[in-house]
Amino acid sequence: MNRPKQHEDRAARLRAQIPEAGFPRGVGVASATTFVLLLLIAAFTALYLSTAGPLSLIRADDQAGRVSDEVTAGQQRTTAGLAQSVATSATAAAGDLQVAAGSGVFDTADDTALLTRLGETYEDWRGVVVYDLASQKVLATRGEPVPVETLRGVAVGNLTVRPVARPGDTPLVLTALPLTGARAGKLLVVSTALRTAAGDLDKGAQQQIRLVTTDGAVLHTSGSDVAATDRPAQELLSRAATAAAAAQSGVLTGEAVAEKGKELAPVVSYAPVSPAGIGGSLGLSVVSFSRFPVEAVPVRWPGLIPAAALLVLAVAGFVLLRRTVVAPIRRLRTDALAVAAGALGKPVRQSRISEVNRVTTAVERYRSKLRRRKPTRKVRPFLSAQLVIVLVALALLGWSGAVAATLGRQHAEVSPTMLSEHGVRVTRSADTLRRSLAEGLTDLQSVARLGRGKQPDQLRGMLDRLAGTESRFRSVYVADSQGAVRLLAGRESLRDPGKLPDGEGLRQHNTSGRVPVVYAFTPLPDSKNVLVGEYDVPRMAELLGSAGGRVRVVDEGKRTIADTEGYLAFDALTDPALIKNVDAAQSGKDARETTPAALVAAQRLADKGNAASLKWVVVAEQPIGSLGLADNTVRSGARVAALLTAVVALMLFAWHLLVVVRPLRRVGDEARRIAGGDTGAVVYPQRQDEIGTIASCVEICRQALNDGRVRLGEVRRPTGAATDQTELIQRIELDEPPQTLEDQAKNDYLRWLNRAGV
Repeated sequence: MNRPKQHEDRAARLRAQIPEAGFPRGVGVASATTFVLLLLIAAFTALYLSTAGPLSLIRADDQAGRVSDEVTAGQQRTTAGLAQSVATSATAAAGDLQVAAGSGVFDTADDTALLTRLGETYEDWRGVVVYDLASQKVLATRGEPVPVETLRGVAVGNLTVRPVARPGDTPLVLTALPLTGARAGKLLVVSTALRTAAGDLDKGAQQQIRLVTTDGAVLHTSGSDVAATDRPAQELLSRAATAAAAAQSGVLTGEAVAEKGKELAPVVSYAPVSPAGIGGSLGLSVVSFSRFPVEAVPVRWPGLIPAAALLVLAVAGFVLLRRTVVAPIRRLRTDALAVAAGALGKPVRQSRISEVNRVTTAVERYRSKLRRRKPTRKVRPFLSAQLVIVLVALALLGWSGAVAATLGRQHAEVSPTMLSEHGVRVTRSADTLRRSLAEGLTDLQSVARLGRGKQPDQLRGMLDRLAGTESRFRSVYVADSQGAVRLLAGRESLRDPGKLPDGEGLRQHNTSGRVPVVYAFTPLPDSKNVLVGEYDVPRMAELLGSAGGRVRVVDEGKRTIADTEGYLAFDALTDPALIKNVDAAQSGKDARETTPAALVAAQRLADKGNAASLKWVVVAEQPIGSLGLADNTVRSGARVAALLTAVVALMLFAWHLLVVVRPLRRVGDEARRIAGGDTGAVVYPQRQDEIGTIASCVEICRQALNDGRVRLGEVRRPTGAATDQTELIQRIELDEPPQTLEDQAKNDYLRWLNRAGV
């Protein structure tokens, strides 16, 4: 066998004795991994940063106009709010009956007197009867005829609500309460009108609201007509009714058609009516139909140039790292294995990379000493591996900053349709809050009528009902002429002691403090006492969520009373756009505006009635960044791409620094120490990769310099440290912790030798 072949075999045997783990170890793993990640980010940048989205490559209809995502989402919120409003209207009489049950009004045996008292108390009831379900006879009646025949065959075991259709008129709601005592087996049936959304319709959007039953029958419609010949619209309505009947909610969009010079697309949203706290189910759904202008979405690909630039940087950085960092280290490993295996005839190839050059120079000196020859001429390094890594990372960070500063900061154009829709939602939210406040006062007035001639203690049952867990009131109480609380239900009163205003109505008690105190009050008949209900402010804020974005209620001094997001009570508005629109709303002017950052709309709470005395304004701001606009998608994608690239750049730097540069420098320091003549200390390989192999070769050369060339070609334990090794092996077997850092290093070395099978 010739000598080169023999040397290769010895190097191969030595290489087999030194373990090198796989991923994530290895000097080339970091550059390869970051290169793959950068390719993925470049693909994301090219495809996702498009005004039409990545699917436009395979879907031609993405190039057509479409209704904004914010418009469709707003329609869904509005429909859900309408469904909740219908449920509240449908269960209003049920709540009244629950309150009346605690008043003792049912104690009278005279049915006519009972109905007269209830009819005078609840003026919005259309009709009320006492009905014998067994004989199917009406025993007493008051007001309009009640269609009790719809209850035949219905098992009414508890409070039950059922809708009743009236052709060409507003639907009725029948509320049936099983009576007890002497009237056991009979029902008290109340008919009320179901509140519709006719006043809330957006005429510009040709909106129609439908109440649909579970079998698809239309119970009531309001708003613009949808032609029966409009097959696409009818199909959308049918699909929506079917989905809503299954207690689902959602939104459907049809194809746009030309109408009056505009491209209009039908939008159908649906939501089930889900009342709580009653027996049975209403079996109703709200289906909203509208037509909105589509937004032309020209297909633009602003991400192509940044993606191409990132691809160039990824390839250039990968090649640079492989040529200047990975390849020199692997070449050094090959030469170090050859020297450690005893192949001393071939000089060690020197490197221009400073970290690698320190080791190659030292290994070349080992080779020359073992051969007793002069070393080859040194090569002066001119580049640092750490500098290369820093340059590649800085280039990627520069790309990240450029993308974030350009595509990541562009502003989206908001169409007038979106601003109009936002204003309509704010108006509806203000109307919802106004109705809730007014209904709270009405509830107090009803209790006051039922409590005529009674002592405050006899009102306990009704007050507890009004201040229940699902109530709009946080506390309800009876106060005397000086405002002192005599009977309390619910939580502790927050109103400061003092005389209450004359008459009845709604008031804001304070303009500073920890919590806004808003209350309704009405006098108790034949008494100097006043019935007061303090509203639950967080529950008031929940009524405003359908407007979208951040919605606030501010008083006359522009102090915050309620907010859908976290806030400080009575915190004053500071945004000039909000202040401007609140002033416009307070003066009765149109208050809608698009700012560079948000859609802003404001609406006065009430122009007349009891709620007008509060002088409140509902103001909402919807960040443009949250709208489903094409430019927003590009901006969000650009920010994601910039952030991911910055993370990869930092990972690239940290990975190379910790896994390649610093370990290589440690081996270089040890190698130079040995080359300088200090051969007493053992070199411990701390890694199972190419650099660990180089460290093992340096240790073999150190042993050969001490004990002669016979030590070359095999991995051996250091002979001069047998006692220390025996002691360390005993500690390892006993799982004792190392006593010093040197012991820890020796411990690691012995474990490595054991894994190598030496």
